[in-house]
Amino acid sequence: MLGAIPQTSFILCYISIHKEEDLNRYLLIDFLRHGEVSGGPRFNGKSDPPLTPAGWQAMERAAAKTGRIDGIVTSPLSRCATLAHEWGRQNLVSVLEDPGWSEYDFGRWEGRTSDEIMAMDPQGLAAFWQDPLLHPPPGGEPMDCFRQRIANSLHALWIQPSVAHLLVMTHAGVIRQLAALVLERSFTDMWTLDIPLCACLRSVWIQTPGSSPPRLLYLGMT
Repeated sequence: MLGAIPQTSFILCYISIHKEEDLNRYLLIDFLRHGEVSGGPRFNGKSDPPLTPAGWQAMERAAAKTGRIDGIVTSPLSRCATLAHEWGRQNLVSVLEDPGWSEYDFGRWEGRTSDEIMAMDPQGLAAFWQDPLLHPPPGGEPMDCFRQRIANSLHALWIQPSVAHLLVMTHAGVIRQLAALVLERSFTDMWTLDIPLCACLRSVWIQTPGSSPPRLLYLGMT
């Protein structure tokens, strides 16, 4: 969670639409942000505050709206994983924890509020909000490493056999980076995307036999 950075709404994007043979494989992946956590808005990357009761309930409602699923992949952080395992039990589907879907590591800013960081490092915080790629937090995760681990985890979703609809429980920073990755934009371009608590980014992919990787048909907030 990134405090009070300026944000913009994400408009639904149809990337391409093709009429293909029935032999093609279609894959629906929903990327769900976790709900409200204890302690209020903070730079929670690898920090692991639990969901509040209200956050749990809101996340359950959001997960239910995704419909029938074939499996769940989750960040191992408890604000995602705890509900993911419970939702998997309720829906009789497998749950896989993948560290690649963990939130960005904010380094020495971890667990602090925007006001606390502004008091200790005002220039660093202003530079980070302006361009996180060029000005990461002290001790924070390099953005190119963040992007690469998300790309690796996305590829792992594509190659899961006999799956048509996956639910991925993850974080706001991950969803922003994912949007930048699949739309072939810089992360700075997507930095102000509004990803509210329990927001869901839906993507639809098609894979023609013998081709790799799958093509993106649709990407948008639900």
